[in-house]
Parts: sequence; C-alpha cells; structure tokens
Amino acid sequence: MSVVGTWMQSVAAAWLVLQLSHNSALALALFGAFSYGPVLLFGLYAGTIVDRFAHRDVLLLTQAISLIGAVLYAVLTGAHSITLPIVMTLAAVLGVNQALYFPARQATVLEMVGRGELASAVALNSIAFNLARVIGPALGGIVIATLGVSACFWLNALSYLGVIVALLTIRRRPLTAGPPQTAIQLIGEALGYVVRTPTLTGLFLLLFIAGTFGANFNLVLPLFTRVVLHANADTLGYLFAAQGIGSLVGAITVTLAGGFLLERRRIVLGALLFAAMELIFLIVPGFTQAVILLLVVGWSFAVYSIGTNTLVQLRAPDRMQGRMVSLYSMLFIGVTPIGNVFAAVVAHFLGPSAAVWLGGALTGVGAVAVLAYFLTRPD
Repeated sequence: MSVVGTWMQSVAAAWLVLQLSHNSALALALFGAFSYGPVLLFGLYAGTIVDRFAHRDVLLLTQAISLIGAVLYAVLTGAHSITLPIVMTLAAVLGVNQALYFPARQATVLEMVGRGELASAVALNSIAFNLARVIGPALGGIVIATLGVSACFWLNALSYLGVIVALLTIRRRPLTAGPPQTAIQLIGEALGYVVRTPTLTGLFLLLFIAGTFGANFNLVLPLFTRVVLHANADTLGYLFAAQGIGSLVGAITVTLAGGFLLERRRIVLGALLFAAMELIFLIVPGFTQAVILLLVVGWSFAVYSIGTNTLVQLRAPDRMQGRMVSLYSMLFIGVTPIGNVFAAVVAHFLGPSAAVWLGGALTGVGAVAVLAYFLTRPD
C-alpha cells in the first residue's frame, strides 16, 4: 500500500512539474535528476550509516522524512504556494532520503528471513513493487482527475503511517560490529572486498552497463508511442502494463525457482535474454509485437535484477550488507539520470527504437564479457 502511494506521488509530482513549467521536457528531466541523482552521489556514504546503526531505526527515520515530505507537498500544493524551485528542492531532499532507505530496507529483509529464504523474500518484495507499479500510476491519474493533485500527496502521507506502525513491531536487532572505522575507511573496505571477489566484480560491472544503457523504458516508451506508433496515452498505458506484467511474472518465477537461478552464469544469461529482446527493436515493431517483446523484456530483466540483488547480499558479510546494497542501488537506480541523457540523445538523432536496441547491444556486449570473465575465474 505504501509503494502504491509512492507511485501516486511520483505521478502527481511529475504532473505538477509540467503544470508549473508549462509542459517543459527539460524541467521534467531535471526533476528526474534531482530525484535519482542523490542515490548515485550519496549511496555509498548512506550504506556506511546503515552498517553502523540498527536497520529498523534507519528505516523509521526515512519513513518519517518521507511522511513530512508528502505533507509539505500536499499543504503547499493545496495552498497554491508551490513553485518549481520548491518542487526541485523537495525532490532532492527525498532523493537523499531514498539513498538511505533502499539499503536499509534490503538489509532488514535479510535480517528478518535469513540467507536460506532470501531469494524468495527479495522476489516477493519485487512482486509487491511491480503490483504497485501497475496500480499506483493508474490510481494516481484517477485521483488527480477527480480530487486534485494535492490529494495524491495526502494519500501517500497517510500510507506511511501504516509502514511506521509495522516497523515498530519489528525487533531491534544488534549489529555485527567490526573494528571502529571512519566513513571513508568503511567505503574503502567495501570497494576492496568487491575487487577481491570475482562474482561481485562481474555482477556490479554488468549492473552498471544494464542499468545505464538498457533500462531506459520510462523515457523511451512515451517517445516510441508518439513517434513510432503515432498513438495516444492509452497505448502507452498498455505498453507500460505489458512491461509491468512481465516483471511481475518474472518475480513469481524467481520465487518458484528458489535457489536454482542463484548461480552467477545463469544470472548473466538472464541479462543476455533481456539484451536480445531489446536488440529485436532493430526491426521497429508494431504495437502487438512491441507488447510481446515488452512482456519478455520485463520478465528477463526481473529475473536478472532479482538474481543479482540476492546473490550480492548472499556473498556480502553481514557487517557489509548496507554498503553492498547501497552499491547495488547506485548502479541500478542512481545511474538513471545518466541513462536518460544517453537515451534522449540517441532517440533525438536515431529515433526511439534505436535508443532501445543500442542499449540492448551494449548490455549484450557487457554480458558476454562478464560471462567470459566468470568462465576464467573461480566462483
């Protein structure tokens, strides 16, 4: 329910940016950069905080900040006092908060279920996220049309109360403490561990390539719908739904497969299938073909990303969980602004389909290189 509220707020904030900027695409791109850039800039430092404090307490702090942010959005919008600089400032503050929230949430999952059930727990988490991704934007659009933009922010603020109550039922567990270190030393220790661990080196390298160049659907699909298919918003909704349904089925697949998919070469094969589906956009598909491709794209990317997330946590020592998941978040979510610039430039000069298949080609090359690296280095 809380993630549904978060998606509603994302839709409402983007709509607000368009209203305040008179439909400026640049303003919307800046809003995305302010929202996701902090995950890239502050991700590793946030991981050191997660590793030094009780995970439940960090989560409580992030949810309280998110609630305050939603209330500020709602009050200022309802009072017609909201401005574009205020929206960008709130986006940046909440972006820094997200940089702390992502690793704290993932570390809490491992803390609660243990390593034996981690794959299923991460997959179930992904199921909840993808269900919310289908429901949230649609519900947000309905609320904006019937009750106004500020109502989305109020509903999101309300959803955080349930999360806070749920977190208070979780036992506060002791940390696995290492020797006293500064934040710089903790970051250096984590990066050194990644370099010394071939599995993590390969997975993080591929995650950076796939996250930067392959996963640009939110920007490319609207362009593809308008420029290639010459269609309207309802068609775009179907395309996003196809990708979301594919991701949902992929998460369910990982849940049912258990540990079978948690082998590094199988994870890379999932990335290769994802890249191959994007490469087919060379043909410039029609609507039906695009829906089928996006179903498989969503499925394969979910299997790949969930597998990577789970294996990263399984290979990391308990006292490094926050830093490892922070690095995962940086390379998976924090690179979004960079990927959006890449996709926008390619789409401008070569067309939206090229932004998809070129991203798939780069991801495929990266996957082949990492697979070859794994074949020469012991697991």
